[in-house]
Amino acid sequence: MRNIRELVGEDFEQYVHIIQSAFPGTQFDLPDAGGNLRERFVQAQKLDTSSKYYGLFEEETMIGSMKLHHYRMNVYSHMLTVGGVGLVAVDFMRKKEKVGRDMLSYFLHYFRDRGVSIVLLNPFRVDFYKQMGFGVGTTVSQYRVHPSQIQNRRIKKHIIRVTERDHELVLACYQRCVERQHGMIAKTETEGKYMFADSDTQTVAYKKDGKVEGYLVFAFKRLNPEDNFSASDLIVKEWLYETPEAFSELCSFLSSQADQIHRIIINTQEEDFYHVLADPSNGYDSLLPGSHIQMNTTGVGAMYRVIHVGKLFADLSNHNFGGKTMTIEIRVQDKFLPENQESALVHFQAGRASVCSEGIPDVSMELDISDFSSLIIGSISFQKLFDYSLVKVSDPAFVKELDELFHVGQKPICTTFF
Repeated sequence: MRNIRELVGEDFEQYVHIIQSAFPGTQFDLPDAGGNLRERFVQAQKLDTSSKYYGLFEEETMIGSMKLHHYRMNVYSHMLTVGGVGLVAVDFMRKKEKVGRDMLSYFLHYFRDRGVSIVLLNPFRVDFYKQMGFGVGTTVSQYRVHPSQIQNRRIKKHIIRVTERDHELVLACYQRCVERQHGMIAKTETEGKYMFADSDTQTVAYKKDGKVEGYLVFAFKRLNPEDNFSASDLIVKEWLYETPEAFSELCSFLSSQADQIHRIIINTQEEDFYHVLADPSNGYDSLLPGSHIQMNTTGVGAMYRVIHVGKLFADLSNHNFGGKTMTIEIRVQDKFLPENQESALVHFQAGRASVCSEGIPDVSMELDISDFSSLIIGSISFQKLFDYSLVKVSDPAFVKELDELFHVGQKPICTTFF
């Protein structure tokens, strides 16, 4: 008989064995509280009120584990409670026994039962999570550029090295960025406390008139010391900015590292970032068909899932859906979470949504929950879903109007990795 429960102290002996087997060589992001790895996980469980470790047990034997997160996320300027899951691990002796599937089912029901309408995760396999109804969000682009190719206006007079006295100012800057950027997640109390605890990273900030308006968190990675003992890559861990001036001076700081840095590695969800670079090529000589120069490597970012369609529209009752006035029947196919497989009748009045118990729709649409999740979070347009035959519409004459209704000005950006 299987059961899933929150871990207590004595469970972490089994937990460490499972997690190390699933993620060999990983340096887990834990507070440095002393003791061995088991004791550090126990301490993390006690200290962090926003996230907890869970295990799937058969009798008293743990065969799977995960970490559940309670977050606050900006969804179209509405700060919603959302759920996250990470560190999903299965005992390697119990693979292909639906352990992961059972844990993900528990995760979805856990947050749905608590009135949450959206959950998210960082996928280890896209197809695995897409089968469970998760939709792909904004892609991540990795640039590997020489510092001299980054915009440099020769001004960095407001750039400081962040010290302990600046920490609250940096956190305040992050929170303001959360409030203005769709998809960003507020830092939890624990994340804020340990944001600057990593001795391998450094932080610089743009500070003007006593206010931090942008910052960079980065680390150095040495190249082969036998070839050049002083050469390193600079890896940008986090880069946020509120003003063009802050962005420009942080660029100048990065560009000024050209004498010692081989490549700057930047992972960004900003689709237009290449315009900042004099040469955005990644340094590889091979060309794409048509003599196109390789610019970056693209990866899948966060995946999102709507777990309660009706509740979501209630949560977004003040959001303006394209200023439209119309009634839509939304038929969502959700085999993994059957209670979410519903036909929702949603009326939009001047863009404001409300769920109706009865009425006659102007148009009906039908799609899988994974595609609906990508649509509602803003990572794909309705037009493209229609073009790709991923949504059925009762009257194709409404496609343009539906595209305008679901159009978003910002794709979601998630800088939280869990």
